[in-house]
Amino acid sequence: MPHIQDELPTIIRLLRKPAGDDPRFASLEAIEANRKEFAEAVHSTWKHLHNRSLDEILAIEKVLSSAPREKLPGGFVWYLERSIALWRRINDAIVWSLVREQDHVIRRVCHRKDRPRLTDANPTAIRKFLDNFNSDAQSIAIWSDATSCVDLGDLVCRSFSGELNGFFEAKAGAMNDRIFELMEVKGSSADVMGAITDFADKYGPKAVKQLERVVKQRRRYNQVMDIIEKDRGFDPRQDAEVIVQDTMTPLKRYDLELQAIIDGSRDGPVLRCVDRCLWVYVERDESKDPAEKVKSFERKLVDASPVTLQWFKEQFGANEPFEPVLLEDNLICPEAIPLFLRQLEPETVRDVLIGDLLFSVFLFVDWRELGRAIEELGAELVWSTNKEGRSQRSKPMAQRRLSLGDRIPRVQWQDKRYLEGFSKIYRVLFEGITPTSIAAQYVEVLKSDRFVSPASSD
Repeated sequence: MPHIQDELPTIIRLLRKPAGDDPRFASLEAIEANRKEFAEAVHSTWKHLHNRSLDEILAIEKVLSSAPREKLPGGFVWYLERSIALWRRINDAIVWSLVREQDHVIRRVCHRKDRPRLTDANPTAIRKFLDNFNSDAQSIAIWSDATSCVDLGDLVCRSFSGELNGFFEAKAGAMNDRIFELMEVKGSSADVMGAITDFADKYGPKAVKQLERVVKQRRRYNQVMDIIEKDRGFDPRQDAEVIVQDTMTPLKRYDLELQAIIDGSRDGPVLRCVDRCLWVYVERDESKDPAEKVKSFERKLVDASPVTLQWFKEQFGANEPFEPVLLEDNLICPEAIPLFLRQLEPETVRDVLIGDLLFSVFLFVDWRELGRAIEELGAELVWSTNKEGRSQRSKPMAQRRLSLGDRIPRVQWQDKRYLEGFSKIYRVLFEGITPTSIAAQYVEVLKSDRFVSPASSD
């Protein structure tokens, strides 16, 4: 089994440039002139990486299940589980490319479900389908269970030859055939109920349970696809109506600055502020554990900007801990674009995720300064009461608003219209988007004459 850290920089370069350096694809005009050949080259790379990922994940699962886990060295188990996570994120990167990096599409199909073992998900049947579908050079299919970001359907398909496109179920077996036939029954409600009764009498309680699961999956699928296709609808995960609202404000990125900060940390710890309200701290010292590095970050931040943490403690309470986020946690934020597709050097990405930059790159949002930036745009950043914040704990995780110290942030316009939760802060921390450009998008939406205040918005 090859070591993934040795291969990762090469894989990252393939993900970023899947058609390679072929002169036929050297410009947009050249790609357009050679579109068929370009699609075939890109699909070939993606299919190769996807098949490699399936081979690797299945092989690792076999090792992890070959003996009681507690008898395996802890570091070895961590490495194997990390490798599976990396291969899944490689598949995520392919999916992001397939949907043209439309982040709102990923948010709709990502429900943060526990990932299944591929070994238990009928890999023989799925791989047979993949091999058949992917034999067409103009088409590609990705197994959803092998990603960490797709929880809708079994397959993500893209074809330029008239085949399947989108997110699809791949149910097989005689019982599923009967269920799909039942779901196509036409006529009055009495006709439908009669067909269901006949089905239950003929096949029994287990078949009815399977029918219920399929109907639930189909309803959820239709709800999500409505949002993707119509930019609005009911999101079953959030249990709320959502609206996808376009903005003209361009999103700016800070990856080049981040790369420079990381490069500058080779001779010692570095603290920098990006986009006026995002603090970056890099400390490579492997003799320190993460908690010690967080303490060092806090001390240096107090020295560099005393008002930042003073305001933080006043706003959220003296006992609220200083908890910066690790850059590598992109790996466990499935709705965020994978680090592989960001503007960081491939070797840096490798080191952050599974190399000598593990537990070394920290991010902390200065909410005071972000609030000042929002004020300059004509709006304000207000905070809920602690009671309102605590009420979020009783809700399912997918429906909870972002909160700090039991207080929920809200971007509010002058006429009191607002967007609650600042849910896109994950894009600042894990996608390399500047906080002020996210804030500007929120304000633009609030100012719009077309603004609708839904339960949730994208």
